[in-house]
Amino acid sequence: MTTNDAPPTPSRLLRMSQVVDRTGLPKSTVYSRISDGSFPKQLHIGCSVRWLESEVEEWIQLQVRARDQALETGGTAGGIGDAGDPPRLAA
Repeated sequence: MTTNDAPPTPSRLLRMSQVVDRTGLPKSTVYSRISDGSFPKQLHIGCSVRWLESEVEEWIQLQVRARDQALETGGTAGGIGDAGDPPRLAA
């Protein structure tokens, strides 16, 4: 490791209840958005599922940026149609 290399940031794993608390989305909506590619996919760990905290936080920041961009361009944040759709995450 060189002096410019930062150590990797540890990632926490979130339970569904923590994802729901952080996003305000119901459980069914989380799974629906995973299916359509607009929410981070879960990790299967043994018999349970978890989400990377960093990916959930990135998704939240994408929602904030989309809202701010819509406000700057005169669109409506959270509206119906293409302008209100959240940005998709890369698979």
